[in-house]
Amino acid sequence: MGAPHPLLTYLLEAADGRFPPVDGKVTVLPPLAGRRELSIELRDVRDGGRGHGRSLIADALSLVPEGAPVFAAVSPGNARSLRAFLACGFTPIGSEVLLRPERA
Repeated sequence: MGAPHPLLTYLLEAADGRFPPVDGKVTVLPPLAGRRELSIELRDVRDGGRGHGRSLIADALSLVPEGAPVFAAVSPGNARSLRAFLACGFTPIGSEVLLRPERA
């Protein structure tokens, strides 16, 4: 088995309460399961600042070949995030189901 996907490191560290610094940078990871997925994380902006998510999404999409499909996992309960992705042209697909063959 090869090296684990870099996302695993982020997830395990987050589960342990360790998060990367908020530095305003974009981290590009290799595709997972053969698809491109976009996720953003912002500090809670309560000073009236708006548009940070849209800017990050647009910047990230500029790194993807035009016309290539991109998935974004957004909780429908996070209205601000959902609105940002919708404003950038994402279309809700409702849900997805991952099917795995039975393992012996």
